[in-house]
Amino acid sequence: MSDIERRIADTMLAKLRERDPALTSDDLTRPVADLDLDSLDLVELHQQLERELQVRGDLTDTAGFAFLSDFSAYFVKLANQG
Repeated sequence: MSDIERRIADTMLAKLRERDPALTSDDLTRPVADLDLDSLDLVELHQQLERELQVRGDLTDTAGFAFLSDFSAYFVKLANQG
């Protein structure tokens, strides 16, 4: 796992643990719908990833992501472009 991927995973896990402290890195592969995240949670996750990586994403791109791995791939791509 690259440094960028680790930072993304850590950021996502911190967000998930706000809802359920028992969640682990294994939960990062679950569908978003299974994690009880609402649209505000997903916007906050998007913004936290932007801040962590110092990139700018498009909320319309991430709004339809079904898996957290989709967020990871998107933000890895953004980070590698900058």
